Amino acid sequence: MLVNPYIAGNPVGGSEAFVGRADILRTVLRVLKNPGENAIVLYGQRRIGKTSVLLELMRQLPHEGEYQPIYFDLQDKAALPLSTVLRELMQRIAAATSVPAPTVTNDALPEQFQTTFLQAVLQELPLETSLVLLFDEFDVLDNPGEGQAGKEFFPYLRNMLTLSPRLQFGFVIGRRPEDLSSFTLSIFKAIKMERISLLSATDTTALVRLSEQNGSLRWTKEAIAQIYILTGGHPFLTQQLCQELWEATWQDDPTETPLITPAAIDAAVAPTLRSAMNALEWLWDGLRPAQRIVAAALAEAGPDSIDQEELESRLQQSGVRILIGELQDAPRTLQDWDLLEPGKAGYRFRVELLRRWIVQNKPLARVQQEIDFVQPAAENLFLAAYAFYQAGQLEDALPLLRQVVTLNPNHVRGALVLSEILLAQNEVDEAQQLLESLHQYHPSAAQ
Repeated sequence: MLVNPYIAGNPVGGSEAFVGRADILRTVLRVLKNPGENAIVLYGQRRIGKTSVLLELMRQLPHEGEYQPIYFDLQDKAALPLSTVLRELMQRIAAATSVPAPTVTNDALPEQFQTTFLQAVLQELPLETSLVLLFDEFDVLDNPGEGQAGKEFFPYLRNMLTLSPRLQFGFVIGRRPEDLSSFTLSIFKAIKMERISLLSATDTTALVRLSEQNGSLRWTKEAIAQIYILTGGHPFLTQQLCQELWEATWQDDPTETPLITPAAIDAAVAPTLRSAMNALEWLWDGLRPAQRIVAAALAEAGPDSIDQEELESRLQQSGVRILIGELQDAPRTLQDWDLLEPGKAGYRFRVELLRRWIVQNKPLARVQQEIDFVQPAAENLFLAAYAFYQAGQLEDALPLLRQVVTLNPNHVRGALVLSEILLAQNEVDEAQQLLESLHQYHPSAAQ
């Protein structure tokens, strides 16, 4: 019985569906073999295959040297006490090394984990073998207010990093390093950071041809090229599109191995975007408001590149009066996340399927409503001002609202409430200026 070889949504590391990433794996090995280094940070956007890389390291490291890898997922653990997280990690290590986990109270566990348990594990392992802790979703701990583990683990980690040359680390994060807190960056400052990006055209071809290896599909070079044009080498979307193609092709039980045609690929795009909806929503949620607004504007511009002048024109037409810093920086950040790439005259989307999904599901007319949230400090000031406004303390609200529209001249709610207060204080000219400007860019809001 033929099996669909494409896996969309679940990690593929350690399986035959894992392809590419040889450069990442080589970099990790170089770090682990360097006596002067014992840790590496891997980072990348959501759904780019970070977990798959860690699981592939779990499979490959024992064959590449004297390594005992341990995979540990920190997702949903930020709110747990440090002792609970360490106990789970200790049990995972114990299961892999046959070193029994000691019975110890929660209060004593943090110290015992380092001074007793880890030392016992390193003594039990062969003399040249390193214990490699692979932490997935590590950045969930880098969120003040999330809970005890998030507050306590980083000082604890600082000590662990210097415990033994045979204790090594791999951290995976879903943020750009510069978006981490200053405290976390201070811990990682001496650690090599490597970005997990899109697959190359060669690796994408290898992924597409998985169905040729099990004899279930045939591909022309033109069809494979079309897949790459649509997915840009995004591993999840490549898997999803090929999975949909495979299912659609085999639903009628063909008597011969089907040949994939460009027409079949075109027909698979719509169901692919439907199937990928939740994953793409999650990716979208990881973007900041300014990045969403710019992404929506660029998506509606089409697959070709547009220059900065046209981008600004489109944003102004959507209600953005002034391109403040966050909006100016957004294209570069989206490029860092492999969503955009430089074109002949500016920027264009790297992943055509993502661009089409944004056009269909995140039109600029809807996304521009997030303009108030582009500058976080302005939004926080507005919330404080609005509390005064609701309490009738207009004199207290007024200076805060002036700061709001200074920090973010596009802040619609701030401009509306400020104009109401000015009218109430008979400052008609200033209020009229605000409302006229608002009417020019947001006619419905200024009604």
